[in-house]
Amino acid sequence: MTLKEMKIKTFSLIEEYYPEEKGLAEDEDVLNKINGVVNQIQLDLMKYRKINASKEITISKEDEKAIDLKKELADCYQIKLIDIPYDIDFEMPNDETIILPDDYEGTFIIYYYRYPNLVKTTFDDEDESSKYDEEFVFDLDSVLLEIMPYGIAADLLKMDMISGYGKYFYERYLEMKNGIDSRRTSGRITIEGGYDV
Repeated sequence: MTLKEMKIKTFSLIEEYYPEEKGLAEDEDVLNKINGVVNQIQLDLMKYRKINASKEITISKEDEKAIDLKKELADCYQIKLIDIPYDIDFEMPNDETIILPDDYEGTFIIYYYRYPNLVKTTFDDEDESSKYDEEFVFDLDSVLLEIMPYGIAADLLKMDMISGYGKYFYERYLEMKNGIDSRRTSGRITIEGGYDV
């Protein structure tokens, strides 16, 4: 789903969608803050269906054996597994550093969950913004993308005390969020043998 499609879904929900408008809505305040709100909702939802990533790191004899994970994995949200062959003993004094033995050389893989690609919030002009909306593609799971418009709508309308739509969209967003199944597979079990009853 592109950013433009997400905006159309959201503006349609809050009855702000005007296809004839270049920015898709008339309310300048909504247009100015929607990209920032999109990022907030992405960061809120990402933990329900995490984005898998991995990085292979090669270490030579001369390389530093204390590896700064913040530098190596700039987009890292959470480390899942460090796959170092040959049962090498390594230390992790904190969440951001791996210390390998002094004589280690070779390649290992870090499997981790990464942050989603965030939306740009500032543009030089409206044409640049329009083009960006059409080109930006979300990397969140499609289940999360269907929930996002409700979170965005809730945030955009949170100060609208008269209609109560902000509260409605927020409650709907929470309800949908609570229904997310974080598993990607249902798993499988095989039982061999057994007992006659």
